Amino acid sequence: MRSRFNSILRASLLGSRWGMAPFCLGLIVALLLVAAQFFRELARAVAGFAEMGDSDVILAVLKLVDLVLIANLVVMIIAAGVEIFLPAAVHQPEQEAATDIVDIAALKPRLFASISAIAAIDLLESFVNIGQADKSGVLWEIAILLAFVVSGVLLAWMERLGPERH
Repeated sequence: MRSRFNSILRASLLGSRWGMAPFCLGLIVALLLVAAQFFRELARAVAGFAEMGDSDVILAVLKLVDLVLIANLVVMIIAAGVEIFLPAAVHQPEQEAATDIVDIAALKPRLFASISAIAAIDLLESFVNIGQADKSGVLWEIAILLAFVVSGVLLAWMERLGPERH
């Protein structure tokens, strides 16, 4: 009786990880939206290039870089989500190299780095347009960027102090 209960419980818990699938599918749709926005911004930059000044070109490139960083962040989260709901037993030997890419402990600093880079790009856009920017908004952007950087440094420090992984 207890063995049967344990196997039902285990099957239920293992099956519940497939609850991540809709979120991953939603993030794939979000990635497509980011790609569409990237190409819209690229077309806008190319079409308006003749009338652009130096700062306008810099802003257009920063917007593109920002979208690439956001897409990279979404891909990292999708990969981590897929790793959760695909059991290790399904992975074939030829796919082992791909599964080693998603190490949750290694993913956390990368996520903080991506989020910090996105915040830095947004801050840089504000600095390029400092004449039109809300000064208190820029101060908030600086504070948010510093919070991400400090959090990332503390996370890396805690990981370093933790037990070694092999």
